[in-house]
Amino acid sequence: MNILEIANNQSFSIDELKLLSKEEFYSEFYNILKNNNRLISILPIDRSKPNVLSAFFLNNEEGNIKILLGDFPELIFNSFANEFPHTNYFECELSEEYGYEIKNHPWLRPVRKQNRIFGNKDYNFFKIDGEEIHEVAVGPIHAGVIEPGHFRFQCHGENVYNLEINLGYQHRGVEKLILKSNSISNKRILLTESIAGDTVIGHVNAHTNLIESLSGTRLNLRIQAIRGIASEIERISMHLAGLGGISNDIGFALPASSYGRLRTLSINSLAELSGSRFGRGLFTYGGVNFDFNDKIINTITKNLLVIQNDIKFINDYFFTSVGALSRLEETGIVKKEFAQEIGMVGLAARASGLNEDIRINFPYGIYQFSPISLLTLSSGDVFARARLRALEIDESIKFVYEQLENLPEGDFKLNINELKKYSGAVSITEGWRGEIVHIAFTDADGKLIQYKIKDPSFNNWYGLSLALRNTPISDFPLCNKSFDLSYSGHDL
Repeated sequence: MNILEIANNQSFSIDELKLLSKEEFYSEFYNILKNNNRLISILPIDRSKPNVLSAFFLNNEEGNIKILLGDFPELIFNSFANEFPHTNYFECELSEEYGYEIKNHPWLRPVRKQNRIFGNKDYNFFKIDGEEIHEVAVGPIHAGVIEPGHFRFQCHGENVYNLEINLGYQHRGVEKLILKSNSISNKRILLTESIAGDTVIGHVNAHTNLIESLSGTRLNLRIQAIRGIASEIERISMHLAGLGGISNDIGFALPASSYGRLRTLSINSLAELSGSRFGRGLFTYGGVNFDFNDKIINTITKNLLVIQNDIKFINDYFFTSVGALSRLEETGIVKKEFAQEIGMVGLAARASGLNEDIRINFPYGIYQFSPISLLTLSSGDVFARARLRALEIDESIKFVYEQLENLPEGDFKLNINELKKYSGAVSITEGWRGEIVHIAFTDADGKLIQYKIKDPSFNNWYGLSLALRNTPISDFPLCNKSFDLSYSGHDL
């Protein structure tokens, strides 16, 4: 068979992949995309040998991951982005990272190197001609405490015709550093915890699942439950932070400070378990470093009860305010068809009506045994992205209660085996922003030769650009906060 199909967190031997000619690869690639599959990564299986390309696709209905392998000795790739727009950025990354020439690409642009594209040529920002068109450039250095990113607006009066986002100012080389620390050590854990500082659990969960898959290590239910609880507390915390930020951006001080108060309770719950309010140090290979006891369970339960009770009143105050709704509704709309075309993921996609949730479509860990509800809204505006946060907080609190009341017995840390030789694996988790992908390959000695990370921000930054079209530039901070994307998670 030309196509290998696997489940989430299922390892495979590289020998199971048939090496296709580029013509065969293109044919299979096209047919896969035509059949409602979405590209999640395209990369060489060996970072030092870019000519052998692997491509990974998701199919929500089938719940599997499809993998192709192709030989590209000339490092030339024919673009699929004209017909399948969501492949656009992946092809740009392939060019920038591995030197591929992308033929017939609609808009080859920088991903993380700011002003250079294939052949080390200068990049010219998109421009709209017209006597009354003016350009507004913001960043990369911002006035507040915010990560660096450059935003260039093409405007007519106050109205935005196009927003181009230029990132890469925090490119730290995380993937290469993971390969350099080539042993099962805490160094890799620290690196993955630092991919995006507000998504510690989301990324380290994907990383540890990946390494455990490559080593054939099976976790018991207690470990999976503890990891799931930590994941949902992180989701609660960051959704509360997002609601506070949206409230603040429309000058609604009372709910902004109230959401912030509840976020403190939530992150303190993670600290109660791990000693870190962001969950650093909790995960390890083969399990977790800290276990629950009655005191910790009681404290977390009390914190969540306060959040659950208080947030009802705060949400009611916030989402019934005529002034607030006038700013949230019909602002920064991304229609469902556009969200699907560009491959948006996570909360932003669900707010546009897409059924994108890895916990449900590709369940992993405790979600295989304790399903969580899929929540979507259809308006695709700031209101939907805010309201969905509130709904997901309620669902996550219920999930945590259920797990705490029914914690399985078992050890919280298991021994881990050596990595399998000449193998690969894919681990996908649902961070609070959305789909997180980690991919790895090993050589004949069991040494990592490739490691790939995709944060949900990689998919969704272009969604923010679409949300600003035909929108007053003064709404940019509000739209930006409603997406709440990561610069460092994108830049890697």
